[in-house]
Amino acid sequence: MAYNYKLRVKHLVEKASSSNPAVIAEMLSINIRYVDTPNNINGFWKRILRRKFIFVNERLDEWQRMTVISHELGHILLHPHYHHFCSEGRSYFASSRHENEADNFAMCLMDAYGIDPIYSYAFLQNGWR
Repeated sequence: MAYNYKLRVKHLVEKASSSNPAVIAEMLSINIRYVDTPNNINGFWKRILRRKFIFVNERLDEWQRMTVISHELGHILLHPHYHHFCSEGRSYFASSRHENEADNFAMCLMDAYGIDPIYSYAFLQNGWR
């Protein structure tokens, strides 16, 4: 399925009145927790008791945290019933199509947030270590 990422991001930004991924998550009632994860895990999302949570590695820089939140928002919004665990660049039970879609969504959202998509793309491709 082809998504119009720019249009989806535009509507989200208008609805939230902000391009900040954390504000958008809050508007969508998604809880964000900054936790101590192993160095090779930057973030993941999980549904717990009908509530959605995004867990982000607390040791990341601010722009990296926002990129991880954007990526996980992409998973939640584009394919909410798809779950996997990503570690050291290896996705277990993960579809590269799903990862690419979440990456594309994150790059559009980070571009709207004012972070160059080149940095977001490089981090998403190489930063899961």
